[in-house]
Amino acid sequence: MTTPADQRSATSSDELASWLRDGWRIMTRHFPALVLIGLLADVPLTFISRSTGNIDNGFLSTFAGLAAIAIITPLAKAASIVAIDSWERERPSAVATAFRALARRLHVLLAASILWATGVFLGMGLLIVPGVIVLVLGQCLMGAIIQENRSILDAARRTVALVKPRFLPVLALFLIVQATAGITSSVLEAIGGLVLDGWLLDVATRALTSPIAFAPLAVMFLRSSAATR
Repeated sequence: MTTPADQRSATSSDELASWLRDGWRIMTRHFPALVLIGLLADVPLTFISRSTGNIDNGFLSTFAGLAAIAIITPLAKAASIVAIDSWERERPSAVATAFRALARRLHVLLAASILWATGVFLGMGLLIVPGVIVLVLGQCLMGAIIQENRSILDAARRTVALVKPRFLPVLALFLIVQATAGITSSVLEAIGGLVLDGWLLDVATRALTSPIAFAPLAVMFLRSSAATR
């Protein structure tokens, strides 16, 4: 006999599988466009990483690099949500639409990204677990702002409402895509290091692996948002 707990577990597994399947399917179809969107974050992050590497204090260097990633990466993720939604609706000029949407809401997205990163770092500094919770609950924050045109406060409520009922699948999705992107990046770095080096190698590996994470996370937001309308 199937229990309600079994049904919830099956639903969560199905959701996770569909996010990964659909996200990576879209990634393979529109890979060059997603790489272009990813460069919004990858280029500045590469130069910031190299600049912070010159800081003598190891803690400050690591913190500055992580802070840059936490603040800048969500902006490219937001643009990828708009582009993927346009592709799924078969609308033209998806990348241009994504860039316009990002430019229009950049000030709100940047402020939200800074606040989200601050919450994650404070949570990690306290007991680690609160930071993980804030990190996961905020996975729909950028989408709620750029796709649904919400204020920061309203978007914060929206992301909690979307993620809380499916917290474990979203956590699993985040871990899977980050691990997959990290492994792929290491492989590409080893291969690319035979012909490239320095900042060019860093940009190339970041750009070629960021869609691995962006696409499934964007699909997660779009599917979760559509299910609650």
